[in-house]
Amino acid sequence: MIKTVIFDLDGLIIDSEPIESESLEILLRRYNKIPIYYETGLIHTVGGGGAWYDQLRKKYEIEDSVEIIKRKKRRIYLSLLKNKEFEPAKGFYKLIKTLKKRDIKTALASNRYKIHIKFIIERIGIRTFFDSVVGPNNKLRHKPAPDMHIQVAKRFRIRPDECLVLEDSETGVVAGKAAGMKVIAVPNQYTKNQDLSQADLIVNSLEDIRWSTISKL
Repeated sequence: MIKTVIFDLDGLIIDSEPIESESLEILLRRYNKIPIYYETGLIHTVGGGGAWYDQLRKKYEIEDSVEIIKRKKRRIYLSLLKNKEFEPAKGFYKLIKTLKKRDIKTALASNRYKIHIKFIIERIGIRTFFDSVVGPNNKLRHKPAPDMHIQVAKRFRIRPDECLVLEDSETGVVAGKAAGMKVIAVPNQYTKNQDLSQADLIVNSLEDIRWSTISKL
């Protein structure tokens, strides 16, 4: 029986990928580099883990260290966030309220750093819906590592197979399955062509996830 539902943030609850791409474009131009875009129209690969910055550094031949690049990128990203308005994805409120009515624990596990996660969820007013919020740190690796999902299960003192993970990208799906959890993939326009075959179920949006859907997993 599912006792906890773990949500991703970017691409699932909010459409922040264009802002991510814009911040990278600004960063690269400050390094006098010409951005290379993917077929999605974005500069980055959606769902990329912590090693992505090292790949970026090598790809664009940037002399600064990964940590310096990260620091500069975060400043740009936060600056852009302050001027953007966000709304949770359709179906989010209905789903989260359904879970709360059934006393299901809810958590947020994102590849974003805590400062970004906190800013976004407080900005759109959804912080109180989550019993736990987890981001990468020195002990918890970025997805596709299962660290953050496993940490949630430990905090709630439940087994991994009692957790359901909601993810939009291949990286998140792989992380959830590696943690031994059930996974529902909710792809968006940027991730619809990724390999989500490991997911237990693939749906079009959060609106398609009902308690009857969850209870059958």
